Amino acid sequence: MTFNDKIDEWIAEAETRPGSALMILKLIAGRLRDLTERNEELLAENIALQDGSRVETYQKRISYLEYQLELLKRRLGADDSALEALAEQEKATSLLVYNATGRILRLEAGAESAGPLGRLTGELSAAGEPPRLLALPAREEVLLLFTSGRISTLPVSSLPAAAPGESWDWEAAPVPEEPHAGEQLACLLPLARLSLADFFLQASRRGFVKKTPASLTQSILENHFLGRGTLQKADQAFDLLLGQKKDLLALVSAEGRLLGLASDNLSFSAEERLRLELTDYVIAACALRPDDVLLCLTQTGKVIQREGKMLELAKSAASRGQALISPARLEQGTRFIGAAAVRAQDRLIVLDAAGWISLHGAGEAAAAGNLHAEAVILSMGLLPARA
Repeated sequence: MTFNDKIDEWIAEAETRPGSALMILKLIAGRLRDLTERNEELLAENIALQDGSRVETYQKRISYLEYQLELLKRRLGADDSALEALAEQEKATSLLVYNATGRILRLEAGAESAGPLGRLTGELSAAGEPPRLLALPAREEVLLLFTSGRISTLPVSSLPAAAPGESWDWEAAPVPEEPHAGEQLACLLPLARLSLADFFLQASRRGFVKKTPASLTQSILENHFLGRGTLQKADQAFDLLLGQKKDLLALVSAEGRLLGLASDNLSFSAEERLRLELTDYVIAACALRPDDVLLCLTQTGKVIQREGKMLELAKSAASRGQALISPARLEQGTRFIGAAAVRAQDRLIVLDAAGWISLHGAGEAAAAGNLHAEAVILSMGLLPARA
């Protein structure tokens, strides 16, 4: 029945039963109000179509979907065979060595067994920070997060691969994007799994944590800004992860404080979660599944592990977390340099103070409780069994 037919029916009802006229009038007023609101919506949409803003919105949305599709293509390859794509990824794995000044060295790290990959020469530390290590498929794209909260993206394939050899000049490594004044490169985030993520998980050096819905990715990429993820001036952005619902987030500090967090309970605004001493700072943020093992490494090669399903989750807004080592060992100078969620088939990548980069089986290191290096270990990365 059309609205006009309903009006005729309501008029007849009012003539037959005058007492129901007020109710009928309210029904008509409600219907007219709905029609007016819908008319205003159509008018606004018509104006948007005429001035091009609606078309621009659709074009941006299409561009973002095409970008996500391109990320998936890089992850899986153009071949329809998943097995062939996975085999190709395993053969074309890149190791990115990067630091706070934006220097990024790309090395090939394919099917090598445990042992040295080669050596970096030159001054390794910059702004008091050693280089960090990230292994990923060569067809990946990474997001660069700077300490100001600014972001940009970079295809790994656009970085020149270092010439094969046993040593590389670290100070000659390229700087694909110079940090702006007053900022440093905080971390690199692989983006291939972005379409599967529910949110970004951000951790700062002083234990602040923030999550951002993945639904805002288009706006983040367009504005080239994610945020610092901290509230303190002396603090700075440190790490960025892609997370899913029911993930566990583990924070590990240099002085051995471990904090487990349920990603579903994290705030969308920066919040202090790990309360640290003034001399302490976060050295690792890891997303874990229950069957993962959190492997923590000290500068002397000592390995300490915790099962993901046994990780105690913090209940308060800010917590001291659990102690991984005793106060006596802290007084002796023991410090943690890295941590990762690992499985037995994965390999660890370590950089020591002598510049050597070497691979170690994660399962073997966990079983032995120790990892041998030629010198004090500066950084640790992870080479998954299937990168």
